[in-house]
Amino acid sequence: MNKKIEMYVSSLFENAPKSKKNCDLKEEITSSVNDKYNDLLESGLDEKEAYNKAVSNIGDVEELIGYDFMNKDDEEQRKKSAKIIAISVMMYIICPIPVILFESVGTWGEELGTVIMFALIAAATGLLIYNEVSKPKYQKTDDTMVEEFKEWKSANDQNHRVRKSITSAMWIMITAIYFLVSFTFGNWGTSWIVFIIGASIEQIIKAFYDFKGDK
Repeated sequence: MNKKIEMYVSSLFENAPKSKKNCDLKEEITSSVNDKYNDLLESGLDEKEAYNKAVSNIGDVEELIGYDFMNKDDEEQRKKSAKIIAISVMMYIICPIPVILFESVGTWGEELGTVIMFALIAAATGLLIYNEVSKPKYQKTDDTMVEEFKEWKSANDQNHRVRKSITSAMWIMITAIYFLVSFTFGNWGTSWIVFIIGASIEQIIKAFYDFKGDK
């Protein structure tokens, strides 16, 4: 690693709060600048030219220090997001009610209540996913390393939130299936297997989004 680059990047973070976030950010920028420097050397530039061009490509690091720039949604977007989340949470809370209401009607009533319950869960999950994917993506204003990092961070955070919404809804559905199957058939000794299946599905979802984030 080029010590001169390391010292330069460290100087940019000299007055930054001593936090893990800023420490990780400094290491990430240092690594990226070194990679850029080595690429420039291989392209034929001398050490001085490669260094000057690599560090000039960093951008304004202060924009990344001390606050989370990705949470600065405008007021209208915040209100819209809050409404969607509130409706989704309410749908999750009331989803067992149809099963309870239709239970006394008979077998067909239990089946109808179950269908309505899963429909509510599916709708709530769809709303949460829509809420995340419909948020405006960050558009970089130039080709500096800071702007590229902002763009990557925005996409990565969005993927994380969508994945969290999907897995949360999945575990609600699995728990509902567990109690429904157990109460209906009385096979409490084997119905817990759905949780093992759920853990496997969660790992598949995680692997998918990790792969998507690396692309």
